[in-house]
Amino acid sequence: MTGAGQVHPVAWWVWGLCVAAAATTTTHPVVLAVLGSALLAVVASCADPARRRSTFRTYLWVAAWTVAVRLAFRVVFPTGSGQGVLTLPELSVGPVVLFGVVSREALLSGLTGGLQLAVVILAVGAAHTLADALGLLRHAPSSLAGITTALVVAVSVLPALGRAVLDVRRAARLRGRRPGLRRTVVPVLEATMERSLTLAAAMESRGYGATPAADQPLVASARPRLVQPLALLGAVAAVALATYALFDASWPGWGAPVLAGLAVLLCVVALRTGTTLRRTVYRAERWTPRSVVVAASGAGSLLLLATAVSPRVAHPGPALVPDLSVTALVAALLVAVPLVAAGAVGARADGGQRARGTDHDEPAEAHA
Repeated sequence: MTGAGQVHPVAWWVWGLCVAAAATTTTHPVVLAVLGSALLAVVASCADPARRRSTFRTYLWVAAWTVAVRLAFRVVFPTGSGQGVLTLPELSVGPVVLFGVVSREALLSGLTGGLQLAVVILAVGAAHTLADALGLLRHAPSSLAGITTALVVAVSVLPALGRAVLDVRRAARLRGRRPGLRRTVVPVLEATMERSLTLAAAMESRGYGATPAADQPLVASARPRLVQPLALLGAVAAVALATYALFDASWPGWGAPVLAGLAVLLCVVALRTGTTLRRTVYRAERWTPRSVVVAASGAGSLLLLATAVSPRVAHPGPALVPDLSVTALVAALLVAVPLVAAGAVGARADGGQRARGTDHDEPAEAHA
């Protein structure tokens, strides 16, 4: 059992999103490098090996390409002045000048910007690897069961179709056939229909979609089903307008707070509507002190980097050797707290399982 299995999925996502937000508060290359290294160490220690190979590898490639593209952009479109470290032939395309003299400041700016985006990508990838987004939707409020079901279908349909296409094309190559469009689409659609029917039968046999008050008329439950999506759409619109009001000086000062309060009120209405729905789970996941430590480590890193680090350290500019404070380094190292809070627990759990397996094997050998 890995350490990720001992921590609540919501705690992993709080940790990952806080680390992603912390990375956006600084452009210090050393702090960003420590944040990225801590993320890699936590994933290597706590994540399931299969998910680490299949899921996190994609995020690694995207993060690496992000850094490379940012550096290439600074080389192709050099801006600003400074000490030149690379001179390339200039190419003028109208008012745009490509290549030319690439300064050290431009390369450092591209590197720090790429590292910042890479850490954000790795933080989201680490949260997705340690706690699957599909499993996270199970912990949504019961009043949002319909919306979470739609999200599960929307999130899982494309990966499932991708795997089905790869399986069909692999089977066609093994038979010595050319995997054309017709030979790929028809088997994929057939397999999709079969899986859908199997899933529908399994859900029906488990009573999925049943309500406690089955004898109530259908009209009685139609109003909550209509109010929920309308309230959520209104909350999203209120948040969008509140965000716009913050950046538009023409809006009155009370506009953003009123819209934010309206969004909170609509969210409460959506959560309170349809509370008669009851969902059961086979094995409930509890919010343990270990989960609190994991979530608090990400929140603490974000809080320190956002409030306790001076702007001169958080954004050092194009300095070759930027200043580094102890607070910034400690804030970045807090991201690695799950190595102790979750990784050691996973190791103890594996050891306990092996010990129990040995205890069960000894009587069998003695009996033999």
